[in-house]
Amino acid sequence: MTKTILSYGACVVLLALWVSPAVAQETAPPAWDVAASDPGEIIVTARKRQESILKVPVVANVVTAQQIADGQVVDLQGITRLTPGFILGQSVLENGAQVSIRGVGTTSLDPGIDQSVSLNIDGMQFTQGNAYAIGLFDMAQVEVLKGPQALFFGKNSPGGVVSIRTADPGKEYEVIGRLAYEAKARTMRGEAVLSGPVADGVGIRIASALNTSDGYFHNSAVAIPALGGVQPRDRLGSSHAVYLRGTLLYDKGGTVTARLKLNHSNEYTEGGGPFQYKSCPEGTANYLPSIGIPVPSFFAPGEDCKVDRKAPIVYLDPDTFGGLPNNGKPYVKTKQDFATLELNGEIGSDLTGTSVTGYYDLRSRSLTGGFNPGTYSTFAAAKEYHRKDFTQELRLTSDYSGPLNFLLGAFYQKASVFDDAFLAGNTALGFPNRLLAGTFDMDIESISGFGQVRFQVAPTLELAGGVRYTDERRSIDMTSSSGGASFVPTAPDLVSKNWSPEVSATFTPTDTFTAFASLKQGYKSGSYNIVQPVFPGTDNSYGDERVRGGEFGIKTRLADRQLNVNIAAYYYRYNGLQVGVNQPASNGIPVLNTVNAGTARVYGVDFDMAFYPRAIEGLSIRAALNWNKAKFTEFVGAPCAGGQTFAEGCNLVPRVLDLAGNPGDQISFANGNYFVNADGQPFQYAAQDLSGTPLSRAPQWQASYGIDYELPVGDDHRLRLGTSGQYSSEYTTNLGSRRDFYQGAFFKLGASVAIGAKDDSWEVSLLGNNLTNRYTSGLCFNSNNAGGILFPGEAHGGPAKGPSGSDEVWCSYDNGREFWLRLTIKPKVH
Repeated sequence: MTKTILSYGACVVLLALWVSPAVAQETAPPAWDVAASDPGEIIVTARKRQESILKVPVVANVVTAQQIADGQVVDLQGITRLTPGFILGQSVLENGAQVSIRGVGTTSLDPGIDQSVSLNIDGMQFTQGNAYAIGLFDMAQVEVLKGPQALFFGKNSPGGVVSIRTADPGKEYEVIGRLAYEAKARTMRGEAVLSGPVADGVGIRIASALNTSDGYFHNSAVAIPALGGVQPRDRLGSSHAVYLRGTLLYDKGGTVTARLKLNHSNEYTEGGGPFQYKSCPEGTANYLPSIGIPVPSFFAPGEDCKVDRKAPIVYLDPDTFGGLPNNGKPYVKTKQDFATLELNGEIGSDLTGTSVTGYYDLRSRSLTGGFNPGTYSTFAAAKEYHRKDFTQELRLTSDYSGPLNFLLGAFYQKASVFDDAFLAGNTALGFPNRLLAGTFDMDIESISGFGQVRFQVAPTLELAGGVRYTDERRSIDMTSSSGGASFVPTAPDLVSKNWSPEVSATFTPTDTFTAFASLKQGYKSGSYNIVQPVFPGTDNSYGDERVRGGEFGIKTRLADRQLNVNIAAYYYRYNGLQVGVNQPASNGIPVLNTVNAGTARVYGVDFDMAFYPRAIEGLSIRAALNWNKAKFTEFVGAPCAGGQTFAEGCNLVPRVLDLAGNPGDQISFANGNYFVNADGQPFQYAAQDLSGTPLSRAPQWQASYGIDYELPVGDDHRLRLGTSGQYSSEYTTNLGSRRDFYQGAFFKLGASVAIGAKDDSWEVSLLGNNLTNRYTSGLCFNSNNAGGILFPGEAHGGPAKGPSGSDEVWCSYDNGREFWLRLTIKPKVH
């Protein structure tokens, strides 16, 4: 694949260098192409119309195309470096990324859940986490809209929206070629863009990107073939990907415009994610610590439970597991195809009708080894996931000269989700080759109507009020099998109806000052747990997530528009927050579920500024800060962690144990002794109260800055220097209150230097990301790997820990230090 990238890059460069001059045609600029009046002016579409960010009553962080290029941002993980309060957790298999804004986001390992923070690309909304893996390339702008977004983005998003607008063809021809190499992961990336008018009012833009990587982390596994292990590559996460986008634009400057976007991505990653042990409370010995019984170890030889670039993931012998896909190599392969068609038509001189049609098709196949000690694997999980979405949105927008204007619209979604999984056992260890299997076939249908009225009370004061009504229905068909027996579980259809109002006031006494306030409600439908097979009598559904609250702030331009300052405060209360829980192993298999937490409270302050001093031409300074308090105010009944004692908070929902230690019936209280019931039988507890604990991925402080300086070199060249930084205080990465569930505070430094032609026809850049080499995580798990998963060594809710002690903690880590060398060719074409 590396040779393919090199050949691709060579072709791009050659094409850019000797492409034949074309005859330029005059076409009108796209209807959505608004020129900025000064360096600090940013046009956003947070209310589905083009407005200066200064005038919009929404808290938004905007990342421009130049910032994306300067920081070598190729995925949404890169956006987090530029947006305080925005954090990703790298999940596994078909689940995709877990996204949080201000601590509100999805923490469940369930591919059937909608994200609390939705992704919107060119008008189409995506709620499945895998969509976040779409590589960022040829972007015009990224808007991170914080807080509930109920009115303008297809469906309710209780946590926020990441809105991406990709580049469109302009009135001039463009040829862009870019080739980049990252030294640590040995990553090659090539990009190419061809764009321009092809007829009067018709433009085409074709963009592509190819990416191949050996993997950032080293694979230190040493396979034992007799136990079904196969020696892997020496790198973890080797991958290759192809991204394609085509845009057709029709805009003759008349009453009708049209924009068609076609997208395709094909990604393959081998070896699994970069999971590493972070905490091993009882060490990594090959025995049950308190009684010294030797057992097969679930730790790799030499495991030190330190976060570095070493992660032992062994490959699997298919014959040992009764047959496996991909010849036993752990992998994730994802294909995504989606299209959007936007039509805008003027109805008279004061009304505009808009239609946005979207289609999305996601297919994912994956294989992973379970309880993988780097020498063999106990289990193997194989999955096939397929999701299809059709969406249609219609809007009618007025632009009357009088004080009253409105927006009316309707939205429809029809989606299907299919998940087929099986869990294979290692026959060399005596397990059956098919432990569990299950299929899930879920249908989603959602219809909503929405509207907003804007009233210009005075030239300086606008009041706006709107509401969205949603009727969403979900149903599911399931099959499960275990131990040779098949089951057909059933679940009730889910019907969810919701009204989400929103009101705002915007005060603009001058063209450089705005004060705003808003009250909002948000909502997300409940769904079904489809992460693992379900047995009859089990209710695998969970309820809706709701939020209400508000925010107020000011946006101002100071020092003759050289300094832009925005500050806002917010307060929201969440009910039924959908959270993922990791319960102790049952029959050797950890139980993963999504449940509704009671209530949560989120409040804080967002601040950002940008300074463009005219006295120093070419200098720009940006900074942003988020102070955030996000906690569960009531969450009673959360599962305990393995090894968590009564004194450590595992003191709810007692379970009776007979004298052999087997669970019996539940009881509601203890009589005089916390660990003996009224009949004198010993028992242990199963749940805890997490009220008052922080939400996952909710640091109290986050900050970022960026400084860029461009200066001329001679008459025909320019030099650009840049530096950036990202700070975060500590935050939890897992549900619970253990100290080792926290990601510690960190600071990441970035720097860049570029030299190129004054007319932007070529540029050579050297970019460094995370120069402080901090390994950070937004997602961790706990499980008892010191013998407690398969052997009677795990205990919780009692007076003492069991023989295997407390759960270990393992996390998915982001890359450490990166160095990119990049060449960009952009010749002038006439």
